[in-house]
Amino acid sequence: MKSPIQPLAKFCLLALLPCSFINTSYAEQALSSDTVSVESTEYRYGAVYSPTETSTQAAINATTKNAFTSAINDTENGNETQTSVLESSSLAEKKAKRESLFSGTSKSYAEAQSTTLLPDYWIYDSWVSLDTDIDYDGYYSEFTVEFDADTVYDSALVYGVIYLGRNDRYEAIHVTSEFVLYGEDSSDSFVVESRLLSGFPAADYDVLIELYDAYSEQLVAYSDGYCDADLAYLSLESDNHEYIYEDTVIVVEEHGGSTTIFGLLFIALTLVARRVVRH
Repeated sequence: MKSPIQPLAKFCLLALLPCSFINTSYAEQALSSDTVSVESTEYRYGAVYSPTETSTQAAINATTKNAFTSAINDTENGNETQTSVLESSSLAEKKAKRESLFSGTSKSYAEAQSTTLLPDYWIYDSWVSLDTDIDYDGYYSEFTVEFDADTVYDSALVYGVIYLGRNDRYEAIHVTSEFVLYGEDSSDSFVVESRLLSGFPAADYDVLIELYDAYSEQLVAYSDGYCDADLAYLSLESDNHEYIYEDTVIVVEEHGGSTTIFGLLFIALTLVARRVVRH
């Protein structure tokens, strides 16, 4: 006589197959390469930052010793000064050209270190907050970078580039709008909120911040995880790597449970029928 347990074991094995297929597909997707896509919003002084030509120029004109005037004086005195090829463009045009220039670019830690920086600018401090973790696995798809840059001038027009990387290789994810530095003012920090849409599997990443002179397009300062620990070992992943496993597991468990119940009912009815026939 065959044991009634064998059919039940087969049912259990069949119920586990979908779960194994799901895990395999997740693994393949996590290892696949996808396009880097990031959404960012800029803030300054507690509000969304939206500069205009008028407001930016007014801020520069309000100070006497600014980087733009110093550059003109250097040129008149015979010193070499690189003139921006974007000087006559509007703010929107300059931002678009810079985004096109930095889009898809990456650099190593050695490349970042090899640049000769101006002593007139520096990034005094930076802060990072991790904001959104959809699947609660400890890796965040939204984060905020805030940095306070200073200069020896009363004012200076600059812009920043935010990089994200690991293993000492950084990729540009955002080019900021132009903004004005006011000497060593601690209240003029710049904030960038970013949402990683795709291109970043779950890992610990470092942030690299570069500061450029908006007039000369020259790199004048930078900060990274080696300069500031707040920019190092950030647990991040893009939206397309945020998985909600609970729904899938519930479906599999309900399916397996119903199969087990029907199997037990079938066995019980079979035993009852045999007992009735014998009598």
